[in-house]
Amino acid sequence: MVKFGIKPAMWFQSGEHKVAPTDQFKKIITLTRTARDAGFHSLWVGQHYFSGKRPNWEAIPTLARLIPEAGSMTIGTCVLLLPLHHPVLVAEQSAVLDILSGGKFVLGVGLGYREREFGGFGISRRERVARFEEALSVIQSLWTGGRVAFRGRHLSVNGVTTGTLPVQKPRCPIWIAAHGDRAVQRAARLGDSLIMNPHASLETLERQVELYKAALQAESKPFPRELAIRRDICIAKDRKTAWKEAGEDVPGLTEHLMAEGQDKELPASDGFSLRQGLPELIRSRFIVGDPDDCVEQIDAYRRRLGVNHFILRVACPDGGLRAMVEKTELIGRKVIDAFHKASS
Repeated sequence: MVKFGIKPAMWFQSGEHKVAPTDQFKKIITLTRTARDAGFHSLWVGQHYFSGKRPNWEAIPTLARLIPEAGSMTIGTCVLLLPLHHPVLVAEQSAVLDILSGGKFVLGVGLGYREREFGGFGISRRERVARFEEALSVIQSLWTGGRVAFRGRHLSVNGVTTGTLPVQKPRCPIWIAAHGDRAVQRAARLGDSLIMNPHASLETLERQVELYKAALQAESKPFPRELAIRRDICIAKDRKTAWKEAGEDVPGLTEHLMAEGQDKELPASDGFSLRQGLPELIRSRFIVGDPDDCVEQIDAYRRRLGVNHFILRVACPDGGLRAMVEKTELIGRKVIDAFHKASS
């Protein structure tokens, strides 16, 4: 079965007028309800810090508030920047989300890459891998319900236990996001599944999924039942409009990602740039077109990578709620329904 998740827009434009955060969040609630009613299977909230004048909707409390709107959807972090946080807090807050959602929480975690985020938390970016691995060890140990004593290079937990445990047994699923090759192999070693890169080319993803399979085999672990990919979708009722909107949305997004240094997290052979030509950039890294085009492209990812859980960011150049709702409903009617009928 192919599943579809949404990573809803966290900011909506309204001309030149400043929109109050409370009104912004009402729109996030509306979009969550829209995705639920459109047949999406999961809801995801990401995490970033120090990103200018816009509010950062912190993942854990945001998801807690959206649980009533999510209905039967799985909820998850895509992704929580684990090296920046103490694992005891992450373990307990995640367990609470699992309880509140009735056992439908996925802990999606990643290393993080933005220098100012590490600097803002007073943590060296060079320590991120070690902190990530130590934190995962502590979280999983706490979720067993036993007494945890851990001493690592960066973290120390002295004989603690918690009664705040997940509903899911033996624990919540841990999905690890990965950009580079070593991160993909690390995800196989430490996680229950992989969240594949949102901005890598399909060719790079094909190579990385083979690395992932080999790493799983080395760990004597089976291929996960759900393999996820985070991808941007530029969809409209007709192909011409979709490509026009992609041409408006992708350059700004690409410049932003490059300014943040995300392109440098990819394998050296797959760095992206507007210099490669906008049509080729869009074609190789985005889902774009009318509903039939999008179904065809999603099915290509499914066949070539083995992914079966698509976490979508719905691109919308004008940033308005009405257009975002219409596109989300269009995905439900024409894309999700097509895969549902194919599996019936």
